[in-house]
Amino acid sequence: MSFGQITTSADFKRMVYEYGYSGGLNLSSSGYALNGRYFKYVDGYNLRGFTLDLARLRHPKEVSTQSDQINNYRGFVVGRMNAFFTARMGYFWERIVFDKTDRGTISINWVNAGGLSLGLLKPIHLVVEETGPDNTFRLRTRRYQGGPFPARVRGEANFFVGIDQLKLHPGVYYKTGMNFDFQKRDDRITALEGGIMLDYYFKEVPIFHEEPGTDVNWNLFFQFYVSFNYGTKKID
Repeated sequence: MSFGQITTSADFKRMVYEYGYSGGLNLSSSGYALNGRYFKYVDGYNLRGFTLDLARLRHPKEVSTQSDQINNYRGFVVGRMNAFFTARMGYFWERIVFDKTDRGTISINWVNAGGLSLGLLKPIHLVVEETGPDNTFRLRTRRYQGGPFPARVRGEANFFVGIDQLKLHPGVYYKTGMNFDFQKRDDRITALEGGIMLDYYFKEVPIFHEEPGTDVNWNLFFQFYVSFNYGTKKID
């Protein structure tokens, strides 16, 4: 590949770079993620690369309930057995649809990405108040595995309780969206991106306890997302 400049108007010549990287924060209708990308330019208008998202996926029923006891413990979600996280690792490609016409204007790019979505289930543990044999109260940590909640829940236990009981839920993902880069400097990226995303797991993700005859868990997550990305472009 040869490098040079692309003339976009009478007073603005955009450089053609070799590679770059970016990172940012992704907010979706099912959670949030940190993302990173490494890419190479195919030509002045197309780039390809690899992307990584570290995400927390939430079920629509996940509404935190504050303990009505003592507020020095975290709230808990009634019926939730597991918290769900995922690492999306994939290939992405991006094309400039509308180029910048001058410095300080906006370029509009079409972005697609897909690959593996490696989900992790972390069991929920609760801090509960129990009565000892001498009729005194004591706090115990209990894993919630479905059924009625203990009567005196103080809240969720520390996040790291149960971290050794993670279970893998592999799947795949695909997302497509539009990227709006409004960075004034030609060798930097400051962009807002939005679109849709699908995470499909090969088996049902048991986030919530299911009563007989109910179907509250699934293996397909359809999401709208928006992300803010910042990065740089390089020429060796």
